[in-house]
Amino acid sequence: MSQLVFRMRMRESTRTVVPVALLSVVVFVLFYIYLHFSEMERAPGFRSDGWGIVFSFVLGGICGVTLHYANRKLNQWIPWSNQFAARLLTGYISNVILIMAIVFGSGLALIFIAGPSVIWRGFSVNDEDLVLKIVILLLTSLFVYNIVYALLFSYQHYATAQLDSMRRDRRQLELQFEALKSQISPHYLFNSLNTISSLMFKDLPSAEQFIRRLAQTYQFILNTQHKRYVSLQEEIDFVQSYYYLLRIRFQQQLHVEINLPSGIMSSKIPPLTLQMLVENAVKHNPMRHDKKLFIYITAPDNMYLRVMNTKTGVIDNVTSFRVGLENIQKRYQLFTDRKIEIRDDDKFSVSLPLILSHDKNASAGLLTLA
Repeated sequence: MSQLVFRMRMRESTRTVVPVALLSVVVFVLFYIYLHFSEMERAPGFRSDGWGIVFSFVLGGICGVTLHYANRKLNQWIPWSNQFAARLLTGYISNVILIMAIVFGSGLALIFIAGPSVIWRGFSVNDEDLVLKIVILLLTSLFVYNIVYALLFSYQHYATAQLDSMRRDRRQLELQFEALKSQISPHYLFNSLNTISSLMFKDLPSAEQFIRRLAQTYQFILNTQHKRYVSLQEEIDFVQSYYYLLRIRFQQQLHVEINLPSGIMSSKIPPLTLQMLVENAVKHNPMRHDKKLFIYITAPDNMYLRVMNTKTGVIDNVTSFRVGLENIQKRYQLFTDRKIEIRDDDKFSVSLPLILSHDKNASAGLLTLA
């Protein structure tokens, strides 16, 4: 396995270093041609200046490979994403030092071994104008290289961020679709229609109100099916309508109490989150006149929403509530690193981290529903 990983890394490194080395070779050969022409007023020839051309070719390859691996190491020390300006400045300075050292060091070594004429006939290390030209060319080309390198990173970072955002949106919609399916299921509609049918002969105003509330729940579901989150106020309004439908069915056997500071009502929450927790509590706790179910929705520290319910017993042949909790947990992972807290002792409670909005000046009054 380690050999396979090593080979894959070597192939990836080769694919990235070769273009940089080839580009560097082309640049150095062009530099050689320009310097030769500016000094000798003629283009270099392979017969008279072959060794100089070969030297520029090899030197370009060495500089390209050096730049590639030096910048990769520098990316690890100073990441572009966290310190863009520092990475750009440090990269330019370090690249200049490295390339200057390689160019002048290898040039002086070659001249010492083979003589200055190996570069071209009439070449002199004492030509200050020539040295200045080389320095300016290297400084300019390295500046352009670092700017292009930074732009390529910025584009790659932007493209990666866009791709990650699209993946998150797609995952959010998939999870939301799973949550929505449970709300528009035939079983839910069947129970609601049965309740309406019984109310039509006993309490016509209540039947009318039930239909209005049922329409509000479906309107909310349809309006939020493509939204990543809604305000806490919108979710609470939906839960109130849903609670009204439950109260018609279960009468005094169910009590939902919502006690939240209005200062957090503009915070965000994935749609149907609170409703799913209320539904789970109703689904998994039998209710009779002597076993009333109490559900409390609070925010003890204004940082977490707590949905807590009493336990009235166990209902057989009911699918686990963990499916709904998993859906909520996965959706929350798309918004925050804070974990959902679940406690199952004498009461069952779920604490949801608030996704705070930018509005920090909300009033501190209380919204209470009993």
